[in-house]
Amino acid sequence: MVLYFIPLLLCALTAFSRELSDDRRWAGAMLLFLCFFYCFGYMTGSDWKVYEFWYDNLDFRRFYYGYTNEPGYYLYMYPFNRFGIPFWPFFIFTKILLFAVICRTFSYFCRENIWVSMMYFLPWFGMYIFIDNPMRNCIAVGIFLSSIRYIMDRQFWRFFWCILLAASFHITALFILPFYFVLNRNVRNIVWVFAFLIVNIIFVDRDVLINVISSVFGMIPYLQNKVITYFLMDSVFAEGKVFSFGMIWHIFLFVLMLLYRGRIVDFIGGKKGQFVYNCAMVYLLLVRFAVSIPMFTRIQLYFSVMFSVCVGLVILSFEFRSRFMFVGLLLLVASYTCFDKITGSARYVPYSNYVEYVLKGELPSYSKRVFYNIKESPYTNEVDLEK
Repeated sequence: MVLYFIPLLLCALTAFSRELSDDRRWAGAMLLFLCFFYCFGYMTGSDWKVYEFWYDNLDFRRFYYGYTNEPGYYLYMYPFNRFGIPFWPFFIFTKILLFAVICRTFSYFCRENIWVSMMYFLPWFGMYIFIDNPMRNCIAVGIFLSSIRYIMDRQFWRFFWCILLAASFHITALFILPFYFVLNRNVRNIVWVFAFLIVNIIFVDRDVLINVISSVFGMIPYLQNKVITYFLMDSVFAEGKVFSFGMIWHIFLFVLMLLYRGRIVDFIGGKKGQFVYNCAMVYLLLVRFAVSIPMFTRIQLYFSVMFSVCVGLVILSFEFRSRFMFVGLLLLVASYTCFDKITGSARYVPYSNYVEYVLKGELPSYSKRVFYNIKESPYTNEVDLEK
């Protein structure tokens, strides 16, 4: 378990030290370490089991019948498979690409506070994205992050085609398309407050949210199956909470971002700053949906980098002495989130790394790996057993 806290402590140390934060060699070494730790996980996570089965049993004829998932991922993995590349090099290569896109996005918006933002990002989002790794959703997020310049430059049709490409990997990308008309506008704070109150009043009842989803999307033939699977079935993905620590924390951040909006936008500058702030507000509006139905966290992932940037900029907005206190508070919250995720299922402990097994010259078979964490983890529960 301790391994998962090392990246958080290193990010905090770098954020506290001006010498380290300004040292490019240290920054490069940090990014390489984070990439190695998060992208090369082996028997950790859960979704790789399905993806490896698909990859090893790939048959292009199935693309025309019997294949019910989005087609983009199938077409993406096909050439790798046909060139004889084993699943794990393909899978890790894809995660490295996504890691590079995320790091580039962080650097584009916040070179100065990247380590504070990264410290927040890793436990809230990074563990899920890279360790548990819903690969199709993650690729869609990567495509969206690569297309944000089209939003800021108001090039709708280029953004539209990028979203369609992303949706070919994961259908949730289609939910992002309407936000194009919001993310590049100067929306007043009173509008965000009003929207936040309305969402949290109307959709505090989970049944209301389910009725809206089923009414709007449930009758579209292709989306109907996705809606039933992700939102309406009695499964681990359809369980939610009326209230939680996460909800309280995000209300606190919502208030802080409203108060420090000017500094956030000015720090980044121009349309970039306005775009990042709007993304953070949209993310916060989606918190209520995610609390009620956890599957909405997959939609929040699209805005997770920009939201983390804003969290880091809020910290930098405080006076120098207060800044240390709030970085410490952020580290405590990040650590609690990390601990909660680790102890919530068998997905993260014990941690194993693909390189370790390559160096040993022994790669366990699929049948030995598939139940390894469930058998060895002290945090196995009914969610893991259902998988």
